[in-house]
Amino acid sequence: MNNTFDWTRFKKLVAMDFRGIWPRFGMAMIIITLIPVAIWLFFLLIDMSTSREVTIPAFGRLFFMAGILILTAIMAPSAMYKTCNLPKDGIYYAMLPASHLEKYLSQLLYCVIVCPLMCLLAGIVVDTLLTLLPFGVYREYLWEPIAILSGSYDADMALIGEESAEAMQIIRISFGAFVWGYILSYLKYSATFLFTNTIFKTHKVLKTILALIALNFFISLIAYPVLFHVMVNADSIDVAVPENIISSYKAVITVSNVVTALLAAGLFFWTFFRLKHMKY
Repeated sequence: MNNTFDWTRFKKLVAMDFRGIWPRFGMAMIIITLIPVAIWLFFLLIDMSTSREVTIPAFGRLFFMAGILILTAIMAPSAMYKTCNLPKDGIYYAMLPASHLEKYLSQLLYCVIVCPLMCLLAGIVVDTLLTLLPFGVYREYLWEPIAILSGSYDADMALIGEESAEAMQIIRISFGAFVWGYILSYLKYSATFLFTNTIFKTHKVLKTILALIALNFFISLIAYPVLFHVMVNADSIDVAVPENIISSYKAVITVSNVVTALLAAGLFFWTFFRLKHMKY
């Protein structure tokens, strides 16, 4: 099959993959979605067994939702397309009447967008239902801290004073940087596990995690001496001026985001290259 794109053929492939979500990945998606419920029950038991009131703030629960997205993106490739690189079982996938580009775009659609968003929306619904209960450890809705962080500086000054408003502005800037960093990290992890799904033949998620641990260990052997050298020579760096600290912080964040974006893009392209030249 050549590398062309036909919209009618692509729609049929997308519809077929959609029908395969439940038999391939449905139960795992339900388990991923209900992980926050297990955490809620755990803290509810703590709340019932102690005299102090235990709550899980909405800002902290946003990390649960972020975790649901990443965990789904990690699991989706091996669950939805585990046979795409297998010599015998992969023949069926190889013989589908679709081009390499169409198969790759369908994988991107379901592994990066559809399956993670389905789990995220289900997680938000579950979180809302738990918040509506007259008991439990959820006291505020999930979107309340987002509304606060999206407010204006003038409104903050009117409500909490100038110093507190400036602190809130710093928090908002940091939160914005965190959001962009998370999006790029999400794409990086999604691209990584999508790529390794074409490399490993069994235990794909576990082997990828072990490979990442080994890679991080190797990088730390190089990075730690460099950081130590910077700390030893810190006297030569002017950190007394707040503007220098802020500029350095922004530069580090920018470089980190660029590197992450390039890594994700490279892995996405490499995945397509491997699928295009896969041997069965």
